[in-house]
Amino acid sequence: MTPDDVRALRMEIAALDVKLARYTQDDHSVEESAELLLELNLAKRDMSFLYDGLSSWLGGAMDGNQILGLRDMATVERKMSASRSGWKHKALVRDVMDRIEQSSVDMDTGEVVLSPSEMGIKILEYLQPSYWRVGALNKIGLNPDNYCESSQPKVSVIVRRGNAE
Repeated sequence: MTPDDVRALRMEIAALDVKLARYTQDDHSVEESAELLLELNLAKRDMSFLYDGLSSWLGGAMDGNQILGLRDMATVERKMSASRSGWKHKALVRDVMDRIEQSSVDMDTGEVVLSPSEMGIKILEYLQPSYWRVGALNKIGLNPDNYCESSQPKVSVIVRRGNAE
């Protein structure tokens, strides 16, 4: 497989897009259109297999959280993440509040510079209503994996197209 192979496929997809525009201007039965949609869905699945296969291979070949700059400001980024469940919310809230309290003290004067309600609101920097913000917790020295059940990290490859067409 080469980039030229994929460019040729993209050209064929563009040609099919023109045919689809013509198709939708004509009168077709619902059954015929449903069969066509099925074929497109299967083609989309097949493309997904190809994409996922190369993405998985590339994720294994890249190092760490590497970001590759490509043409037209496009990038490909490798990230690692794990699924987390079974959170110990009470223990984590207590520890986050302790850190917020500690950081609310002016080190020169010893004065507490945040009110209790301001401290309570500050917790939203670390918590979203449906999940804990892992990056923010790491920044205050709390390992989220100590407060939940964590799966093996999963490698993801993120493609940002930039101005590429």
